[in-house]
Amino acid sequence: MGVRHIVPACAAAALAAVPALAADPVTVILDTAREVCTSYENGQFDAGDAVTEIDLTGDGVPDRVVDESRFGCSSAASMYCGSGGCMLHAVVGEDSWRFQAEGWRVIDWDAQPILLIARDGGWCGGVGAQLCFEAVTWSNGDMLSVMPPPQ
Repeated sequence: MGVRHIVPACAAAALAAVPALAADPVTVILDTAREVCTSYENGQFDAGDAVTEIDLTGDGVPDRVVDESRFGCSSAASMYCGSGGCMLHAVVGEDSWRFQAEGWRVIDWDAQPILLIARDGGWCGGVGAQLCFEAVTWSNGDMLSVMPPPQ
C-alpha cells in the first residue's frame, strides 16, 4: 500500500493512526475524523460532500477521493486543514494515498485519468502563497508522480 505522509494539521496525527487492516479506508478516514472532532469539546462532525466517486485508474470502476477541506467540526474551525492545505485521500480498493492539497481535479489525457493536485508553493521551490501542481497517475497497481517521496 502506498501512502504519502504529509501533516498539515493536528488531526493528521490521529488520521495517521488508521489501522492498516481496515476493510474500507473511507469509513476509517471518516470515523477517525469524527472521533477527533467529538473529542474536542464534544464537537459535531459533518463530512459534507467530502467523498467523491471518480475513476482514478482508467478501468471504468469508480474509486474514491476524500477531501478533508470539506469536513466540518462545530468546535474547531480549522480542525482538518493548515496553512499548507488539507489532506486529500485517493482510495483505490483497500489501498489509499494521502496528499497535502490546496485543491484537486481529475483530468483526462487520452483516456488516462490524472489526479492533478494544487500544492503549496513550498513543494516546488516557491513560497507558500504560490501554487504549483502535482500530476499523479495510476500505473501497475500504484499511484505515481515525478514528485520524490517525502523523506
